[in-house]
Amino acid sequence: MQRRLLMALAYVVLLATGVLFARGQADGGRGGRGQAAPPPEANRPPVFFREEWKHQFDNGGAPEGPLEPRHVSNPNLELKIYGETPKGDTQGPNEAHTHAGIWMNKRFKEDPAHIFTGTCNRPCGLTLRHKTQFVNLADFGAKIRWQVKESGFHQVRPLIRLADGTYLVGDHTDGWVDAFDWYVSEFNIASVRWRRFDPEKVITAVGPGGDAKGWVNPDLTKVDEVGVVDLMPGSSHGNGGFSDVGWIEVTGRGVPRN
Repeated sequence: MQRRLLMALAYVVLLATGVLFARGQADGGRGGRGQAAPPPEANRPPVFFREEWKHQFDNGGAPEGPLEPRHVSNPNLELKIYGETPKGDTQGPNEAHTHAGIWMNKRFKEDPAHIFTGTCNRPCGLTLRHKTQFVNLADFGAKIRWQVKESGFHQVRPLIRLADGTYLVGDHTDGWVDAFDWYVSEFNIASVRWRRFDPEKVITAVGPGGDAKGWVNPDLTKVDEVGVVDLMPGSSHGNGGFSDVGWIEVTGRGVPRN
């Protein structure tokens, strides 16, 4: 009798062990916890867009002039300009400059095609809008890279428009370097703090959602436009004070607009 009882217990133990082993195999050998989710580093977003500008200089055109939609090289992107409408000089040799707004510039063959804010009589900026997709800048790894050259106290900052129409300007800045030459800057969106932005006046603003100091914590899962802003007026032609921005690259996952 005792022998039969021991054999029955042994059978139960073996059966239970087999069930647990099979369950562990189904769970990837993790004891019923299921397969662990991949780390965020293994699921970085792709480049959403890169804009390098299209300049008439390469086809024998003028080295500089007002920025226009035709200067956008990526056919999936639309240009949005904030501040003055770009305008060329119409003065004679002894008259004051009459320029306004952002210009497209490429004065030397070795230079990248780039926007120039020295011709802005007040703060100015631009954004690029994908025709069919928002971009999710809330994910791990979302970032902006751009090529810049700064003069004087001028600085460039990220400028975005959310799907709900809210405009925001970030606290990340790139400014003067002693080399006074082009350099590439890359920054993570998760490290940027944001303030509301008035697109008509091209200044920081306050509004709903901000804390007592004006900082907001926005939902960046659907960003409509991404670009750059210079919050200082330019100092005309020359090296008095300006921002040059060559290519712009945005990393983030596309989100269909429909």
